[in-house]
Amino acid sequence: VIFWLYVASLLGAEQYGEISYFIAIAGIASTVSLVGVGSTLVIYTAKEIRIQATLFFIAIVSSMITAIIVYFLYSNIGISFYIIGIVIFTLSTSEILGRKLYSDYSKYMISQRILMVVFSLGFYFLIGPTGILIGMGLAFFPYLFRIYKGFKETKIEFSLVKPRLGFMANSYFLQLSASLSGNLDKIIIGPLFGFIILGNYHLALQLLAILGILPSIVYQYILPREASGLSNSLLKKLTVLASIVLAVIGVGLGPIVLPILFPEFIESTDIVKIVSLAVIPMTIITMYIAKFLAQEKSKIVFAGSAIYLITIVLGIVVLGKYFGVNGIAAALVISNTAEAIYFVIIHKFVNLKQPDSNKNTEIE
Repeated sequence: VIFWLYVASLLGAEQYGEISYFIAIAGIASTVSLVGVGSTLVIYTAKEIRIQATLFFIAIVSSMITAIIVYFLYSNIGISFYIIGIVIFTLSTSEILGRKLYSDYSKYMISQRILMVVFSLGFYFLIGPTGILIGMGLAFFPYLFRIYKGFKETKIEFSLVKPRLGFMANSYFLQLSASLSGNLDKIIIGPLFGFIILGNYHLALQLLAILGILPSIVYQYILPREASGLSNSLLKKLTVLASIVLAVIGVGLGPIVLPILFPEFIESTDIVKIVSLAVIPMTIITMYIAKFLAQEKSKIVFAGSAIYLITIVLGIVVLGKYFGVNGIAAALVISNTAEAIYFVIIHKFVNLKQPDSNKNTEIE
């Protein structure tokens, strides 16, 4: 996040908006390439099913095909590097999380961030803004050794995939809808409202990302534990309480700090006051997603993502038209709130329908 704040100071609002637009395209394309492998790898590795090599093979071939198609569509090699890189890193970290190697996961995340900063800034100063995308993509490539190790330890057996195609398909559409939810707003805002507005919006999202670090870490921790039949209701409650405190901090300090650090991003001041509130429903959402995915109820999570996607698209178009940048920010908060409310309601319904099967892992 700090890296993106620094990049914002280098590029200015318009170019920053353009970069975020291309990254959004790459984000969706990489999700298409992963074909549901990410969550599938975490869940079944945690269950000690030796499916790693098969899923690695499927995702890598798919990413290469997608990267070639996207290059011909946008003539930007940086996007292609980024697509393949994200797939490599997702496969590596998903396998690590499935094995509950949390220390290794932390090391991977930290080292990747360092490489991203070095490569992206290095290529930026050499060839300009496109170099940021190239550097980000190349920063993922060193983790190919983890995939190589997976191929040595397990064999490609498509017979392992066949009985799990239903879960993979649900996970695929779930991840695709989540990717659309996280990136489609930028793809809509750029052409409709201009890249300057998009740049300001994306800067405000960086503060939201800072506020969401704790919930994200907790999610990565509890997902494999939930898959193994373990739960920690106290941790979930404390995380939600922490998100409320973080939202208050964002609303209070964000509008003060951003204008001082980024005077060119004038409109981000109004945006950040609103989007900071989204950290609360976002935290609630992550808690329920971990639970439902661990129970292989990916259809429920997919429906929640669909609700978010529909709400934010309509919100950006309608509220953005009448209230401008504040309406765009409000659409983000409203869509997250709608998804969180859906999960709360459906969780009660599922518990009523299946009280015994969920008894040990409920969010109390």
